Amino acid sequence: MQTKTSRLGQAVRFCIAGAAGVVAYYAALYGLTEYLKVWYIASAVIGFFLNTGLNFTLQKFWTFKNKETQMVGRQLVLYVAMTVSFLIGNTVFLYLMVHYLHIWYIGAQIILTVVISILSFIISGRIFKSA
Repeated sequence: MQTKTSRLGQAVRFCIAGAAGVVAYYAALYGLTEYLKVWYIASAVIGFFLNTGLNFTLQKFWTFKNKETQMVGRQLVLYVAMTVSFLIGNTVFLYLMVHYLHIWYIGAQIILTVVISILSFIISGRIFKSA
């Protein structure tokens, strides 16, 4: 059983590690959309995959301190399933918020990032739980 201190430490590491992925995500989203004139939805998908690749490694080995490699294949499948679910939800809600609520795409994405981050912390903790 985890103590409140260790859970807080995980949350802090999760946020720090996640920041690297978030920076990659927003750089792709903004850079591709504003400078290369890529549709914001396509930019969001590209950024999401960059974020996922970086975060899997950081969350598994640093945030949740899961060093075992025997289950890494299963963990990767579960993590990718989680992120693909988030990608679908993020894309749908980003489109709806921009198209119907007329929210600036960056503002809409910030809201979605907060929601997805909370869900990701909870689910990732279960995926990377040490045996």
